[in-house]
Amino acid sequence: MDFLLTYAATLFCILAIRSGGLEKAFLYVWIPVFLIIPTGFNVGFPVHFVSMMQAASFPILFVLLRHHLSQLKFGRMELLLASYVIVRFTCDLLTRGFADAKNYLFYLLTSLIGSYLIGRIVIRNRRMDIATARMFVLVFVLMFPLFLYEIKFWVPPIFKLLGGFFPRAGAGLSIRYGLARTAGSFEHPILACIMIITVYRMHRWLCWQGVWDEKQSGWLGRLQKIGKRFPFSFSTQISIVLIVMALMTISRGPWIGGFAGAALAMVGNAKDRKRGLIILALVFVIGGSLGKGALDSYTTQEAGEVLSGDAQTMLYRKVMIDQYKGFLMEKMWTGWGLTTVPQIKGMESVDNAFFLMALQHGVIAPAIFLLILLYAIASQIKSGLRGRPNEPPLGLTFSGIYLVCLIAFSTVYMGAQTEPMIFLLLGWGEGFKNRREKFQTDSAAPAIAAATGSPFRRVLN
Repeated sequence: MDFLLTYAATLFCILAIRSGGLEKAFLYVWIPVFLIIPTGFNVGFPVHFVSMMQAASFPILFVLLRHHLSQLKFGRMELLLASYVIVRFTCDLLTRGFADAKNYLFYLLTSLIGSYLIGRIVIRNRRMDIATARMFVLVFVLMFPLFLYEIKFWVPPIFKLLGGFFPRAGAGLSIRYGLARTAGSFEHPILACIMIITVYRMHRWLCWQGVWDEKQSGWLGRLQKIGKRFPFSFSTQISIVLIVMALMTISRGPWIGGFAGAALAMVGNAKDRKRGLIILALVFVIGGSLGKGALDSYTTQEAGEVLSGDAQTMLYRKVMIDQYKGFLMEKMWTGWGLTTVPQIKGMESVDNAFFLMALQHGVIAPAIFLLILLYAIASQIKSGLRGRPNEPPLGLTFSGIYLVCLIAFSTVYMGAQTEPMIFLLLGWGEGFKNRREKFQTDSAAPAIAAATGSPFRRVLN
């Protein structure tokens, strides 16, 4: 039964491609499956651990590789991604052997590089930018009642409904302040919060574009009609829903990242974007220094003092890194393997994605991944600064999301849907940036031709 459920996503995707092409399959099959179905709902046949998202990706990737691969130009981002995959696969091959490493390579190619290709090629114009963001927002708004159910009954409805068919999957229940921290289909509350904040940034970009002021169609149209019975505008109602969902996860790391990402994205609304960016950079430097001092003071235990639960949670991450440093130094360049990192009793959870990556596959892997994020942030900021003065650039929204991930993943592992989501956004961002650069080049060409041609015309006359 688990096999049939998993590969039903492949069938639905094929039918969507036949009836409406790649865009329809991506919007109406891939995104809902990706967000609603946990990655832990997977089968081990015909290859190791195939999730429903991967199963939905197969037909899209087949069409992309067969008919649209020529649209992809190999640039800096693609070089970095190729290096990342090669390093992680090679280190896993050296530590766990070919049988396990090839399965991990399959995941890297289908879930990560596959998501990048989908974002890079399928989201290819402004209409798809808006349609993609709207679909992400719609799915999360529809998931809001499921979050309410989870906070009351301490189990996500999707696990209650289908969990029996996938016994390996875990719902990731976490309690704080006597409340269930909602995780939805994302395995962990922090991962859920990262996904919610990512979609919230898409929602804010749609607000700035005036999309929600228009009459909506489909499910969004139905929600818009229902929303007229309540106070506030439709866009404000969506904001409230997403903010409440983020609060229900009770996850401080993504909240801090969310404020930083929001500040960076809002630079696009400033009259002088360069000046706004400089001021923001100074605020980050000063705020970061003060925040580090306050955190050190908060987690420093005086003689006879008992730290609060929150302080102990923060202190755990600091102590955890100190304890695991010995393992890292022992195999600094190759790591211990994806699933074979030694564990310290009582500290089985390595709550830092970059440090965990170094333990798994050596220090080069997280270095490349950090370089990918930093390059993506810098290049999107550069693209955003050159955007039209009165149009909030999507590039700065992407930069804000990447910054959220950079901060949040220092407090949690990179798992469930978050990793493919980053790669989807990297592909989407690169495609958008290249579109903008091509538009600016094409627009400038007639002016350049006129400027270089007129002196010769005057001389000949």
